[in-house]
Amino acid sequence: MTATSPRTDHEVQRATVRRVVATTVLVTVATLASFRALSLLIGPGDWTGTGTWFVLGLAVVTCGTRLLLGRGQDGRRRRHDVGFRGLVPTLVGLLVGCWALLAAFGGPTSRGVDLAISSASVDRLLARFTAGQRLIVEEVAPIDASFPLALIAVAGTVLVFLVTDLVVGGLRLPAAAALPLLALWLPPLVIEGSVPPVVFVVTVTALLLLVAVDNPHRTPRRQGSQTTPVRPATHGVRAAGVLASTATIAVLALVAGTAAGAIPQVLRSPWSSFFTSAGPTVRLASDLDMEQNLGARSDEVALTYEFPQDTALGTSSTSIGPLRMFTLTGFDGRGWRRGDSAQGPQVDPDQVLWPESPATSGATAPRTVDVTLRTLRDEKLVLPTEPRSVDVDGEWFYDEARDEVTGNTATAPGMTYSFEVFARDLTAGALRSSTGDDLDDPHLVEVPDTPYRDRIRALAEEITAGTTSRYDAGVALQSFFRDGSNFTYSTTVPDGETDDTVWNFLQDREGYCVQFATSMTMMARTLGIPARLAVGFLPGERTSRSVYQVTGKDSHAWPELYFPGHGWVRFEPTPAVQAGPVPSWADPLIGTPGNGTTPAPGDVPTNLGRPEASPGTVQTTAPSAGAGLGGTDEPTSAGRGWVMGALALVVVLVLSALGWVLARRRRSVAPEPDVESTWTDLVQDLDRLGVRWQRSVTLRNVPAAVARQVEERTGRRLSDPTTDALVALTSELEAQRYARSWSASSPTQLVAWRDAVVSGVRDELSDRPARADGPTALPVG
Repeated sequence: MTATSPRTDHEVQRATVRRVVATTVLVTVATLASFRALSLLIGPGDWTGTGTWFVLGLAVVTCGTRLLLGRGQDGRRRRHDVGFRGLVPTLVGLLVGCWALLAAFGGPTSRGVDLAISSASVDRLLARFTAGQRLIVEEVAPIDASFPLALIAVAGTVLVFLVTDLVVGGLRLPAAAALPLLALWLPPLVIEGSVPPVVFVVTVTALLLLVAVDNPHRTPRRQGSQTTPVRPATHGVRAAGVLASTATIAVLALVAGTAAGAIPQVLRSPWSSFFTSAGPTVRLASDLDMEQNLGARSDEVALTYEFPQDTALGTSSTSIGPLRMFTLTGFDGRGWRRGDSAQGPQVDPDQVLWPESPATSGATAPRTVDVTLRTLRDEKLVLPTEPRSVDVDGEWFYDEARDEVTGNTATAPGMTYSFEVFARDLTAGALRSSTGDDLDDPHLVEVPDTPYRDRIRALAEEITAGTTSRYDAGVALQSFFRDGSNFTYSTTVPDGETDDTVWNFLQDREGYCVQFATSMTMMARTLGIPARLAVGFLPGERTSRSVYQVTGKDSHAWPELYFPGHGWVRFEPTPAVQAGPVPSWADPLIGTPGNGTTPAPGDVPTNLGRPEASPGTVQTTAPSAGAGLGGTDEPTSAGRGWVMGALALVVVLVLSALGWVLARRRRSVAPEPDVESTWTDLVQDLDRLGVRWQRSVTLRNVPAAVARQVEERTGRRLSDPTTDALVALTSELEAQRYARSWSASSPTQLVAWRDAVVSGVRDELSDRPARADGPTALPVG
């Protein structure tokens, strides 16, 4: 009978098996749940089942390998004593995973499994991987499932599983398991701004269970014995460690899930360019950020449009103005938020699409336009800003509130449709005399509540002083922004000194279309004028008599003001260097003033005061997405995201504090120690004093081994009370482990024996006399 019995080793081995199996199952569940997050980016298909079978197979391989290597090993191996043995299961899983990927995705066809692996299999696998990368660059999420995309999704998930399994099973760091799993969360977080709630709940639950399951401090007990912590202080440390791990996992998951839309530009841009339209596919961003610089825009042809009537007559066509894709109404002080679209009635080619009865000009005949999409992909159609009817194949729906045509699937290169434009009677006189009720939507006049809102309104009132109509006020604001002595067009936005981005732009006076259009929209709203932001394309370049070509560099944003009886009317505050001339109805040199005088550009004050920005305290943040192309269609509100993240952090901290309090209360009422925990404490205390013995020493020989070490170091025998206490404790432990029946001593007696041994050994070692025959002994005499 040794101090560590064979039966105890067997119990340790059983506990190890349970731990390895449990952790593998939890890692598998967390990986498969995270794998499902990719369903936001890839359409339904067999790839989900393939990835699931891959992960399950590798789980069996790594778990089995780890159990085989653990047979006969010391169950008390140190927690982080990994070495090569801890890496073997991962290496075996990597080899099996590579072989399986080559067999499943490296065959001559996409059907079946080719078990005959060769160099040709590697070439085919790499070619399909490259094709998958090309699809990611060129397509817009959700991408139709295909064999190359399945390869990338499955291969990435296999790698994530192996790394997570190594961290948990090899390194025994369950709290760090969230880090590799984030690799499966980042693509949907960056592109879509969220992950499915089920993915979040299942993954975080599995990670928290990992922290609870993988507890190396748990000591196997004989069945029927009490299970208690070794010491109150140690229990507190362990409880704090578990709480810290839990808080870390919760914070990582919650912050990643709620604040993804607020990833700083320096971090988000590379991810966005990797996962979204960095190649020939063009897409407009809907989450415009006032603080973001205008990045490089694609020069690929987004679309072309032709005037078939002019083509038939051989005459030259004139532009129909900008083409609008969508509108935005919600602004939070930094960025625009789109919100959810409302699916209206299906488009009827015989119906004129316009939010209200259009006041069309009878003198102007409708114009037919044929559109051919090139690299533009979106769930919305580009349309003129005038009333129109649309003839398009497929299911497309009209959103009257936003004046948009949307579909359930994205457009594809080569898609064609046509629309007929019914121009309104928009003149300065008609708009100046516009009367009627405004739309019943408070969001159209909403201005963010910042410390600078009143200053912005005062500036708007100063600019429009002397105007007597909504039209004149709009033209005055437009002229103010287009005056080159007031503002400079720049793709770089200066760092603002306040939290109000509109006020920052009015001070720095440098920016591009997003800053100009947003600022005019907000200033119009301060005057009570309903206004919104429109996003689309400038007319493009005419490549022949009746054909126009629009590229990604023609992407543009402009404000629209509402006029009762006419609807939404475009204005152009962006300088001509980028946006070209103003609309004919908004040209102050053409319009004839009515009762009031419309200020011409030279009449607008150019030396308006620029008061020093006071330190604002209101935080107004918004999604940080591209202001040009390559953005996503699902907006995220970073202001809301950071608030949710902060609230989540507060909740986690409160729960952690509550857990700490409960742990302290548990310490104060902790169960009394049994003989196993008392013996563990004694072994640790003697070890700190430098008193140790080999594992082969039996329990009955431990007292002699301790006494011998004390005598060798002090020259004196261990005191009888100390020896008696040690003999009593070892006898108690021996009886508990091996006797058929035994009468347990009281916990008080066990603690008394332990304390007597520790204090006796410590006293002997701390006050030992010098030995005459020792090499460092002083002379006696």
